[in-house]
Amino acid sequence: DIPGLIEGAHQGAGLGDRFLGHIERCGALLHLIDGTVDDPVSAWRTVRDEIASYGNGLADKPEITALNKCDALDEQTITDLLAELREAGARTVMPLSGVTGAGVTEVLRALIKPVLARRAEEGADQDSQAYAP
Repeated sequence: DIPGLIEGAHQGAGLGDRFLGHIERCGALLHLIDGTVDDPVSAWRTVRDEIASYGNGLADKPEITALNKCDALDEQTITDLLAELREAGARTVMPLSGVTGAGVTEVLRALIKPVLARRAEEGADQDSQAYAP
């Protein structure tokens, strides 16, 4: 989860680059977008811009963009917002509701795949280093 990132974070604003440095170790990113804000796509772009500006491979990490608070939205709004996020460049976009739990299991299942893949890759790297001459 990437909480509280604000514009200028890559330059130290808010939680800033300390937090961005922390998420370098993550196998996957969960980008929660509040579906009830005025412009969810703009909120998504702000965080993506900060991740890209920070560098260090963060923009290349597997990422799930979850449109949250879908319990407060009608189906057409959810459909439209998911499409707008995909159009803006969000890789994997999923609806969910923290209140009702709808979509949470699906998001967690989607997140575990890249995490396990990274762990397997790191294990293979460690194994190959252990046997290197």
